[in-house]
Amino acid sequence: MTVTTEEMKKIEDWSSKNGFTTTLMMENAGRAVAEVVLERFDPRTTGKVCVVCGKGNNGGDALAAARHLLLSGYNVEAYLIGGSVKGGDAELMLKLYELLKKVHTEIPGINELKGCEVIIDGIFGTGIKGEVKEPFASVIQMINQSQAFVVSVDVPSGLDPDTGVAANATVQADVTVTLHDAKPGLLNSRYVGKLVIKEIGIPLLPGKKP
Repeated sequence: MTVTTEEMKKIEDWSSKNGFTTTLMMENAGRAVAEVVLERFDPRTTGKVCVVCGKGNNGGDALAAARHLLLSGYNVEAYLIGGSVKGGDAELMLKLYELLKKVHTEIPGINELKGCEVIIDGIFGTGIKGEVKEPFASVIQMINQSQAFVVSVDVPSGLDPDTGVAANATVQADVTVTLHDAKPGLLNSRYVGKLVIKEIGIPLLPGKKP
């Protein structure tokens, strides 16, 4: 099964109205991404984990993942591209992360990203449409030039999740952790790497079967 961005929004809205809050969705999403890293990398021997976050909910998911990885003993550095978040749940995840460690609001350089063993891509989520502007395009290019193992949150940044069309700058992921269900544009895309579907506890719509 797949779910489009429009269908996913309806699912999230219905779930939120029935008590499964968007905050809980974001927390579960972050934990799910952290679990994928934990399954593949030992915190005792793994080098730096760089978490690259955008301003929206995808960045909030990544910040939640960064917090869980810090608490699991990884050496984590989080970068907030644009220097701020839009508010709401993402702002809460930023505050919770910064109870443990300060986020970087400057754009990471290529040498910083080349020093990462793992990069978590949380720049853009399912809302991406059209061309990627600066400074995001340059950051995506640097991620792709690094030698890091890249984990994208929900969708590789720059890839249209419904059509699979890549923007002018698109992250080349080793693993994409998509949430709740696969988005149609992720199937058979060379940018996705290994596709991992993680359940985040969202209730099923009435009449739907697991």
